[in-house]
Amino acid sequence: MWTLGWIANALNRSCQHPDIEVTGQVVTDSREVKPGDLYVARRGEHSDGHSFLAAAKNAGAAAAIVERSEEAEKAGIAYIQVPEATRALGWLAHSHLANLRSQASGNKPICVGITGSAGKTTTKDLLSSLLQLRGAVVAPEKSYNNEVGVPLTILRADETTDFLVLEMGASGAGHLALLTEIAPLDMAIELMVGHAHLGGFGSIEGLAQAKAELLWGLRNFPGKRYWPLSEPALQAKEVFKQDGYHDAFPVTSAAPSLAILNFNDKRVQQMASGQAIRYFGEIDADSAGEISKHHAGVYASQVKIDDQGRAEFLMTRGQETLKVKLGLVGRHNVSNALAAVTVATELGVSLADAAHVLEKAHPLSQHRLDVREIDAGITIIDDSYNANLDSMRAGIKTLQTLAKAKGQGRAIAVLGEMLELGEESDSHHRLVGQACREANLDLVITVGKAAKPIYQTVSDHAEAQHCENAQQALKVVKQVLTPGDTVLIKGSNGSGVWKIADALTGGDEG
Repeated sequence: MWTLGWIANALNRSCQHPDIEVTGQVVTDSREVKPGDLYVARRGEHSDGHSFLAAAKNAGAAAAIVERSEEAEKAGIAYIQVPEATRALGWLAHSHLANLRSQASGNKPICVGITGSAGKTTTKDLLSSLLQLRGAVVAPEKSYNNEVGVPLTILRADETTDFLVLEMGASGAGHLALLTEIAPLDMAIELMVGHAHLGGFGSIEGLAQAKAELLWGLRNFPGKRYWPLSEPALQAKEVFKQDGYHDAFPVTSAAPSLAILNFNDKRVQQMASGQAIRYFGEIDADSAGEISKHHAGVYASQVKIDDQGRAEFLMTRGQETLKVKLGLVGRHNVSNALAAVTVATELGVSLADAAHVLEKAHPLSQHRLDVREIDAGITIIDDSYNANLDSMRAGIKTLQTLAKAKGQGRAIAVLGEMLELGEESDSHHRLVGQACREANLDLVITVGKAAKPIYQTVSDHAEAQHCENAQQALKVVKQVLTPGDTVLIKGSNGSGVWKIADALTGGDEG
């Protein structure tokens, strides 16, 4: 609970009703307002939150953060006026986290940031499950990983929170610099520099430099960072000062921060060096002991995939090695699991307990490699939340594995557009088509204009159909499915292929 006066002080502003109590949550959607909430009237891409101040008031909002005071007064709601509402939300979260840390002498909540071109949400879910063995965890709902979702997650933490697990996304340079200004980190996980959203970065090197911003967000990192901050990142770190914000609470000291780096990704491995580095990755069994002795971290060796697409492997940390069978589907999830275990074991979870959690793991977030069997023995692999070249290849490999093990029916891929790829779009979609050919899929259905190069690459080698949108594709899928088929549904969220997955597995058809 906050008073409006406390919030105004955190934002270095004044207010007319400082004694009003905010007893609920901070929300940015007026439709989600409950009595006692603080409503942030931010300007979005398609609407202006100021238009819904009266609705927020009627739903019981205690107060609002606004840019235009006259509209708040017209709605009859108590308010704090700020230069820009989304940035005010970010600074409120920053101040809340600083206050929690000051109350705990800087010791908690321990804040872990996760970034990477793929695997963020799965790693977040696994790490949250692991850390629950050691204390109270707050983690994002869904994929709240931007300048709105990260603050909303932080603002759910309270004095009882031991661990704050934050998924941090970026679609351009400076984005992670901004997010780590909001939430200075104790530990930073760099999963991979893949081929996600290259349109916002210009090149793979630009993507690597942008992902490395996460390491500059560590509170007390004693190691060496090799990527300098770009000009957009430097500008992002000054955004809050430009709005007049400054720390209202003491900046507490912190234990040495750790960088958790993917040993198998050279661009990630080369982001930093020093004693505060922990690695994770897949290595040869013969070299496991030697590598883990010189490069602290958690490693996998002797990886095998069973006929359900689940990985079995040896997991090594220091001198300890255990056999693990991962509950999640897909070989690529071995790396995500290792990243989560690396952090968890640094924070006191035993390797044996971590192995048990991994074996019981299942998808916690919607549309993330969720395997279900529907009528007539048809298997749906729902990985429809998002997509880039790396995750598309991984999904196609999983489809190939499951369909082969099943021994009946066809391997069908329903592939939506990969968005935000810029000039690389056609070439990346053609590479996905090449992966489909190499996997000898029986049928490929592509969805959306940008996905047409997949169809063009596949159509001379396998049965293929192209659809303009998800609605058309759903009709085609329903017409062609036969008993025993295995179907992968994957694409960027904006492609809408998640609607197909929902329709087939019992959700709405959108």
